[in-house]
Amino acid sequence: MICERSSLALKMRNLIDRLEKKGWSKKEIINAVDIIKKAKHSKTAGNLFLEKRIYWILLIIIMAANFAISVALVPLLVALKGVFLYFVIIILGTVFGLLFELVIRSIEHLEKKHHQLLAIFIPAAAVANAIVISKISNNLALMLGFDNIHNAIVVATVYAVSFVLPYIAYRYIFKIGYYAKG
Repeated sequence: MICERSSLALKMRNLIDRLEKKGWSKKEIINAVDIIKKAKHSKTAGNLFLEKRIYWILLIIIMAANFAISVALVPLLVALKGVFLYFVIIILGTVFGLLFELVIRSIEHLEKKHHQLLAIFIPAAAVANAIVISKISNNLALMLGFDNIHNAIVVATVYAVSFVLPYIAYRYIFKIGYYAKG
């Protein structure tokens, strides 16, 4: 409970600092902080339950979606090769990475530790999925008599890097202030 209070106090301090930098008056800042505090204290039990678990639910959904995306890559891996294959993988990875980045950014209560775990966990899962799917597609290509074998590590790395690129861009390059500082 004490940790939650100090975390809330730190978030409020960060909010106040950001609003002061934007030129808000003291009265406007006090009103905004009061509204946020009232909203936090008036949450229902169901809302609090979901808020505490949304992070883990999000991780499970991202893992399942990453696996689905990887499975969808099998026909592409069997049919395409060379630069065109990697171009398609980069486009798909970037598009789905952007989608997940937007979902992650929209969850207001994620803290720095959550973002750090996501920054490690999601790329690792993407690499693992892509390696498995690349090996499956290589075996399928051999069974079908295609001479289209890909290096699973290269495919996985290209997909994972392009998947994480939107997150890295928003978080570290553009330094968009949607991320909680706490």
